[in-house]
Amino acid sequence: MRLIIAEKPSMGRALAEALGLPGRGRSLIEGNGLVVTWCVGHLVEALNPEGYDPAWKPWRWDRLPIFPEAFRYAPIPQTKEQFDVVARLLNREDITEVVNATDAGREGELIFDLVYRLAGCTKPVQRFWTSSLTPEAVREAYGAMKPGEAYAGLRDAARSRQEADWLVGINATRAQTLRMRRAGPEEGVWSVGRVQTPTLALLVRRELEIRNFRPQPFWTLRARFAHPEGTYEGRWFKEVDGQTVERFTTEEEARALAARLAGKPGKIRSATGRTEKKKPELLYDLTTLQKEANKRFGFTAEGTLALAQSLYEQQLISYPRTSSRHLTEADAAKAPHWIKALAQGQLAELQPFLDDLRKRWPVKLDKRFVNDKEVEDHAALVPTEKPARGLAGDELRIYELIARRFLAAYFPDRVEAKTTIITEVDGETFKTTGTVVKEEGWSAVDPPHRKKKAEKAADPAEAEEEGDEEAEGGLPAVKKGEAVEVASLHPKEGKTTPPKRMSEGDLLAAMQGAGRELDDEALRGAMRDCGLGTPATRANMIETLIKRAYIERKRNVLLPTDKGIRLIEGLPSEALRSAELTGSWEARLERMRRGEESRGAFMADIRGFVSSIVTELQDAPAPQIHGGPCPQCGQPMRILPSTRRGEFVNRCMACRHVEAGKPAPAQAGASR
Repeated sequence: MRLIIAEKPSMGRALAEALGLPGRGRSLIEGNGLVVTWCVGHLVEALNPEGYDPAWKPWRWDRLPIFPEAFRYAPIPQTKEQFDVVARLLNREDITEVVNATDAGREGELIFDLVYRLAGCTKPVQRFWTSSLTPEAVREAYGAMKPGEAYAGLRDAARSRQEADWLVGINATRAQTLRMRRAGPEEGVWSVGRVQTPTLALLVRRELEIRNFRPQPFWTLRARFAHPEGTYEGRWFKEVDGQTVERFTTEEEARALAARLAGKPGKIRSATGRTEKKKPELLYDLTTLQKEANKRFGFTAEGTLALAQSLYEQQLISYPRTSSRHLTEADAAKAPHWIKALAQGQLAELQPFLDDLRKRWPVKLDKRFVNDKEVEDHAALVPTEKPARGLAGDELRIYELIARRFLAAYFPDRVEAKTTIITEVDGETFKTTGTVVKEEGWSAVDPPHRKKKAEKAADPAEAEEEGDEEAEGGLPAVKKGEAVEVASLHPKEGKTTPPKRMSEGDLLAAMQGAGRELDDEALRGAMRDCGLGTPATRANMIETLIKRAYIERKRNVLLPTDKGIRLIEGLPSEALRSAELTGSWEARLERMRRGEESRGAFMADIRGFVSSIVTELQDAPAPQIHGGPCPQCGQPMRILPSTRRGEFVNRCMACRHVEAGKPAPAQAGASR
């Protein structure tokens, strides 16, 4: 008899239904020579240090670093009942073969492997691998299973990632916490991790840039020109040593030029037009879907993932935790069935576009969207052959985003007419640009999101420096050499603005692109597709940082807290703040997945790295210094780095009194 283990109950039931098993059991479904059961996500967790040795429970320098000889695991208490069910089935005498049907990826491999090993099972394993839970996709994947050993590299990479994160997290967190406590009692735990700390550093660096930013005033000169075909506005500029200059440093300069040009005639130096074609956007992967949902609807990354997961379990979309924006040739061959499902579904707004496709049938996806080499574990997010009916609210919003993005791939380019007018007045030049959409093409199906002016004005974080302004709609038809009247000249004051604070979508993009600045080409390559974390873990990492009081969510932006800033500012180990560590790991884990890297060598290097981090944190000076007595209670105050770079505060740890203060120069250096 064959045992099939899925990752979640809904997935297990979908497999059972597709394979013709009767019934809907609470913890398993049996019939036709098969037993289907499921995990509930992770059923097994790594033991804490005290689970190995009671001597490791106290947080003490002489107990670090902590290196278990062999990692140990235990069932998660909240789901132990289901673990017991799965373990019993794994060891049932009539079960002769096991199918690993967890999510097709590194984390799914780990979920199965931990349960399989903790249950003490040695029976042969087949690997079930699919990106869709529709009955047709399930049966196809079931007939194409491979022996579990074909995925040994993926399994080794999954184990190594989990163990390495445990070693770094446990040891670096304890060492940093002990360091923060060195000058006296300090609240809470100072958690450090391979992904969470460089992610926090992205937000802290942006916040410090904003706080340290000093706005600089500037002035521009605008002119309104009158032409027989209509009026238009231009902005003064000139070319200096190959650079475009369009600002004045003082108001006097702008007004002096305006006075000199007043009453002078103008003429068209040049009027050029060009046509720009914009191709359809690539299909969604999870991160781009999360960014778009955050931008359009204000959804959190975690919320978007939950909605997409629900749609997947309803068999309406493909596997959501994907990092690919392409389809394979085999996927593309199924695309007509997805179009048919959209025509039978509830999105009536798409019907005109589907009717258009019928007139042009048969249609084929452009090769931009189909590339087997760009797909690793899972292809891009697309609707399935199951029509969507009865969806409402946020689930419908996410489904519609995915459906529109997929359908838009079949439509022609968006065509825009770009016009640039250069107007000359007494040797000075003014530039005017305008855009007119000639053909909407794919953008009629999947309209780009444009933030309303009222929304921008309401959010100071959205402020940006002034740049070229495009005229809304068309510009008057002008020709080179024609005369124009200078109707008005008006200087306009502006100020440089700091970078904007990050929305959740911005942080996801920064995490996805982290590591592109690395010098090492191999590390850049390793992080090209993954960045910080994976599509499946980034949402959880943001929530973890919030839970640990390192960041907070305010409206649609994420802000580092004082604690988060103090951690990054005071952490002496650059390796823990940088994306380079993740890049190095991911490069080696990918080689391990391909069978080109030894798990033993990788883990030996991780232990060496952890030892060096513990030593570095232990040798680093404490990030706090004792000050004078507290004016309220008389207890010693401590000098702590403020959230503003280069500034400090005196804080009493007894009564919590805080006042501004500056340490002596020698002390200030020591505190870093």
